[in-house]
Amino acid sequence: MTSKLIQVSNFSYRYNQETEVALKNINFEVAAGEFVALIGANGSGKSTLCNALVGLIPNYFVGFSEGDIIVDEKDTASVNVGELSQTIGLVFQNPFNQLSYTADSVAEELAYGLGNRGVPRDQMFSKIKEIAGLIQIDELLDKNPLELSGGQVQRVALASAIILEPKILVLDECTTQLDPMGSKQIMDIIKKLNENGITIVMVDHDMERVAELADKVYVLQHGSIVLGGTPEEVFCSPHLAEYSVDPPDYYEITKKFIKPGYSKRDFALTESQAIALLQEVVLYEDRNQEPQA
Repeated sequence: MTSKLIQVSNFSYRYNQETEVALKNINFEVAAGEFVALIGANGSGKSTLCNALVGLIPNYFVGFSEGDIIVDEKDTASVNVGELSQTIGLVFQNPFNQLSYTADSVAEELAYGLGNRGVPRDQMFSKIKEIAGLIQIDELLDKNPLELSGGQVQRVALASAIILEPKILVLDECTTQLDPMGSKQIMDIIKKLNENGITIVMVDHDMERVAELADKVYVLQHGSIVLGGTPEEVFCSPHLAEYSVDPPDYYEITKKFIKPGYSKRDFALTESQAIALLQEVVLYEDRNQEPQA
């Protein structure tokens, strides 16, 4: 069995009634356990690619596609979304699209997918309690989903995807409705899920977060992947600005103010890297400071 859980080969897609393609000749792979980030300007094709990865394209959205997307050895064009959902789950950019609108409580909302899979009632209750605690929505279980705030709906949307235990989790800007503290809490959960073996594909506009979490980063522009590699390879590319993407603030700050030669590296992408770099600079200056007369 291949270790590549996702294989996208020469995939292109055009929505019905549109003259321009939304995705053009997309090629990339995601290995089991990887954390992959998709970045790019608004309208670059990120959400369309997410929909294609989980089979909503071509099984739900009407359009024209070429090429192949293979998820866990399943061709997304040949199997239905229900079958794919046993392997890959999606958290929508708009969390309100995640709700079934058939449940009277959050607990029933979380039970919806489990019921469709025939999970026994006792296991269902246990799983709901476990996931509610993980996502910190215990106090919402008895509430009507239609009465929740945007941030609460976002947490419920994530819980409804995680509770089905997919091998792959696709996150399309899954913290847009949350404040900074809530976003960090959710990202800490996502990081832990990845450490426990779940493969993550994440769309995000927070470059500091992308640099900290992702193993691979792919930049999209006008429906094409124009740059890809490790966070260091992508964010240090001289062509990055051409694709309407800014590197993390830590990169700009350290690149501007840290003189080459102070450290093994003269830039940082994350907070921890910046702290380590500044500590090395201080040590360097202390060691090379001329003694006073």
